[in-house]
Amino acid sequence: MSSRAFPEFFFAPNANQLTNLVTTVTSRWSDRPGAMIRIVLVLAGLVAIFQAPAHAACAPPSGGGVAICSPHNGSNDVNPVHYIAAASSATCTAGISTMAIVSSSGSNLYSVGGSTLDTFLPRRPGTYTTTVKATDKCGGVQQTNVSITVTATAVITYQYNVQRTGANLYETVLNPTNVNTATFGKIFACSVDSFIYGQPLFMPKLSIAGGTHNVVFVATENNSIYAFDADGKTCTPLWHSFIDLPVPCSTNSPVTGANCDLVFNTPGVGITSTMFIDPTQGPHGVIYVEARTAPSGVGAFFHGLHKLDLTTGVEMSDGPSVINATIAGNGCDSVNGIVSFNSAAQNNRSALLYANGVVYVAFGSINDVPVCPNGAYHGWILGYNAFNIKQQVAVFNTSRNKSTNGSGTGGLGAIWGGALAASLSNQIFAVTGNGPFDASVGDWGNSYIKLQPSGTALKVADYFAPHQIFNNDDQDLGASTGIILPALSGPFPHELIGGDKNGTLYVVNRDAMGKFNSASDQIVQELPNAVGVHLSTSPTCGSGSNDCDYSTPSYWNGHFYVSGVNDHVKEFTLSNGMLTGPTSLSPQTFGYPGATTTVSANGSSNGIVWVVEPAKAILHAYNATNLANELYNSNQNSTRDALGSNVKFAPVTVVNGRVYVGTKTRVVGYGLLPRGSVGFSTAGH
Repeated sequence: MSSRAFPEFFFAPNANQLTNLVTTVTSRWSDRPGAMIRIVLVLAGLVAIFQAPAHAACAPPSGGGVAICSPHNGSNDVNPVHYIAAASSATCTAGISTMAIVSSSGSNLYSVGGSTLDTFLPRRPGTYTTTVKATDKCGGVQQTNVSITVTATAVITYQYNVQRTGANLYETVLNPTNVNTATFGKIFACSVDSFIYGQPLFMPKLSIAGGTHNVVFVATENNSIYAFDADGKTCTPLWHSFIDLPVPCSTNSPVTGANCDLVFNTPGVGITSTMFIDPTQGPHGVIYVEARTAPSGVGAFFHGLHKLDLTTGVEMSDGPSVINATIAGNGCDSVNGIVSFNSAAQNNRSALLYANGVVYVAFGSINDVPVCPNGAYHGWILGYNAFNIKQQVAVFNTSRNKSTNGSGTGGLGAIWGGALAASLSNQIFAVTGNGPFDASVGDWGNSYIKLQPSGTALKVADYFAPHQIFNNDDQDLGASTGIILPALSGPFPHELIGGDKNGTLYVVNRDAMGKFNSASDQIVQELPNAVGVHLSTSPTCGSGSNDCDYSTPSYWNGHFYVSGVNDHVKEFTLSNGMLTGPTSLSPQTFGYPGATTTVSANGSSNGIVWVVEPAKAILHAYNATNLANELYNSNQNSTRDALGSNVKFAPVTVVNGRVYVGTKTRVVGYGLLPRGSVGFSTAGH
C-alpha cells in the first residue's frame, strides 16, 4: 500500500505488455527516481489508451431492452441502494430518451435523460420490487423488474447524500426522549495516528476480518485509513492501510509561505477530504480516497486517487491514479497557452463526489498561496471513471484565463470547504472562493456554478455571482457548501442555499441562478448578516474582519440550520421557497470557526441537531424544532463523556443509534448506554 511502489500507480489489467514494460523500467531505474518518474508517466499515458472506455460499468442488451447491473435480483442491499442500468432499442434508431426507477405502486422514484442510469437511491429498510423503465425517442417503453431487501442504512458520503443536505432521515434509535445524560453517552474512543478532518463513514453488517461487523471508516492527515468496529467491541482495527508518507506541512511547505502548520496543526498533510464508499463495486465494495504523498519525505509531492477494497483495505487493480491535469488558458502561470495542475500548491479539502459513474475531486490551495508571479493555484475539478480510476474523464478550471474586466490575471478561484454537490439529474454544483470573475473568458471567482458533463469537459450551464463581493479579496463565497434542497412546493421547486464569509445567506433558484448583475443580485432571497456576529474583541468576525461563516448548513423538513462565528446555532424555517428567522437559537454561542451542523431524524419526526462546539470540544444535541431545548452535551458528565479534542469544519456522523466524531487523536463513538452502566469503559482505547 505504498506509492513508493510506482508500478501500483500505473497497473493496467488490460494492457499486459505495457504493464510489463513499466515494471521493467521501474526495476532498472530504481536508483534514478527522477528519470524513472518521467519514463513511467509517459508509459502510463500509453496504458490509458488501451483501457476500456469510461462508464462501461453496464452494457445495454444488444437486441434491445433494459439491463440492470445493480442491484441484483434477490440481493440484500444497504440504504442508499446503488442502481446501475443501461437500455437500448431494437426498433427505434433514434435511441433512448429517458430512464426511470418506478415503485411497485407506480410512483416515479427517479428519472434521468439518456440510455444509462447510475444513482444511489434512498430506500428505508424493507423488501421492494422496483421497475427500471426506458422510454425511447419513438415513444416505445421497455422495462425490467428487480426485487431486493434493504437491510440497514449506511453513510457512504459527506453529509449523507450528494445533495449535501446534512440529514440522516433513517435514524430509528435515537430520539429527543432518549438522548440525555442519563441514558446517552460515550461508548468508545479508538486511537488513530493524526487528525481526522473528513467525516466518518459507516457500513452496517459487513463481512470483514473473519466476522460480521458494523464498521466506521476514518482517514487521517498521516495518510492512514482505519476500519473500526462501529459498536466499540474492540479498538484493534479491522484493517488499517497506510498510503505513504504525507507531504511535510510547515511555514514553507508544501509551498513557500503556506503556513501549512498553522492551518492544519499537523506536521504533515495527507488525507483531508471525506472519502466515498460504493458498497456494490468489486467483490466486497470499495472506498475512494484522495491522498497527498511525499514518497521520499521531501522533494516531489504527489496527489493520488486511491480505491481500496472495503473489507481489506487493499488497493484495487485500477488504483491508485496519480492526479494531474492540463487545460488551455492564458492565465499568469500558463506556459505556451497551457495551464498545468501544480501538485505542490493544490490541496483537496472538498469531499469526494460520486455522480453518474464518475468520482469528482475538487481542489483549492493552502492559505491562498502561491500567487503570481510566484506561481499560482486554481480551483480544479477533475473527474475519474469510478470503474477504472486510471481514466480521467473530466477537467474543469475556475480561473485559467486573464480577465478582461480588471478582476485578475488568472489563478485563485479555489474550491475550499464548500463540497461539490450533485442534483438528481447529475448536474454538478460548485462554489468558489475569491478570484477573477469574468464569464466571457471562463473565470468564475466567488460564484455558484452549475456544471453539465459534456465529453471530457464540464460545461458551465448556469451560475450566480454576488455583486457585493465582485473583485473583493478574501470574502470567499466558497467557505461553505451550497446545499441542494429536495423538491419544494411553490414557485421555486429547485433551490440551493449557502453563505459567504461575510455572513450573508443566498437562496438561489437552480433553474435560473441569476448570473451576475452589477446593480443587484437576481436570486430568490438574500439575507445579509444572517450568520456570525461581529465582536470588536474577536480576532475573527471582529470589527474589521469578515470571517463570520465557515459553516456548511443542513436542512430537514422545512428547517434550515447554520452555525457562525461568535454566534448561536440558528434555525430558520423555509416556506414557499423563502427563509424566515432565525426562529430558534441554541443557548450557547460558538467561537471561530463556528461549526457544521448535522441532523438525525426518522423521516419527519424525532429530529435532533448535532454539532461540536469548537475550541471547547463539546458535542451538543438540540431538539431540531426548537434549538433552545438542548437535549445533551458531553460536558454534562465530562468524566464519562468528554470528547477530548476536536477538528475544525468536520461534521459528526449519526447512524444506527450511534454518533461518531473524528478528533485530533481518536474516533469517538456515542450512543445509548448499556443498562446499569455507571461510566465510560477505558478498556478499548
